[in-house]
Amino acid sequence: MRRLSSVQALTAAVFIVVLLASPAAAAMRDGWLGDMAVVAWLEDSTVKVALANGGTSRLTVTLTSEGWDQRWRPFFLDRTLVVPARTVVIEAFNLNSTWRGEPVAVKVSAWDREAVVEVQTQEIFSPSSYVVRSQEELQVFVDLAFLAPERETVTLVVDDVYRGLGQSDVGEITVKSVEGGFYFSPARQRVEWIDPYMILTMQAPRPQREVTTFSFSVYKVPEDARGRYSDQEIEGPTILVFSRQLAYQDNSHLSSPPTPAWDWRR
Repeated sequence: MRRLSSVQALTAAVFIVVLLASPAAAAMRDGWLGDMAVVAWLEDSTVKVALANGGTSRLTVTLTSEGWDQRWRPFFLDRTLVVPARTVVIEAFNLNSTWRGEPVAVKVSAWDREAVVEVQTQEIFSPSSYVVRSQEELQVFVDLAFLAPERETVTLVVDDVYRGLGQSDVGEITVKSVEGGFYFSPARQRVEWIDPYMILTMQAPRPQREVTTFSFSVYKVPEDARGRYSDQEIEGPTILVFSRQLAYQDNSHLSSPPTPAWDWRR
């Protein structure tokens, strides 16, 4: 892990404990349906879902909303589709007009199994993409505004590496820049404020089984902390990585109009 101040790094033992207890690892496992990995994220009022089938057989799945508005109406309508073998498919769902920022999840169901995937938002972490090919570079913008109320008493620690589900799905995380705060604007002849942010870079792994997911975390560490970093863990985004041998099919431009705010039970 890497602190954003001049203090000693975590010991290897502490790092291992944090890794094994990490909620991010559990979230990655939840996003699998057999050989198919699933991630979902929010863009404005559109939910995008990536389904990467690394197997040799096509898979028919149904995507349904696990979120409901105050009148018990789903945030989007169900959709059934076929994901071809060795293919990544991107689908998009426009949320209905009654959505007011509530948490949303997507249930992915096949005939013999199902998975529930949380829809990721960009309140703190904004990756350049949630879906990348093997060995591609990924940048993650981190909004540091959440540290502002505690900036005098808290240090931010960043994982040294990201980790995926496979043993070889490991890669170095580089802190490319940390910016923000007060600065002098010569053009305006005044001191201005830029919200603080950090940019992380990493290279996607080469999946052993065509498809993998990975994530990382950052930690708010009080000045008097004695190793309980997991209590302050902030999970990073879950990223889907697919082999260059897989086909890529983006259907997001075919998304249907926003789901109407009707009473679907009638």
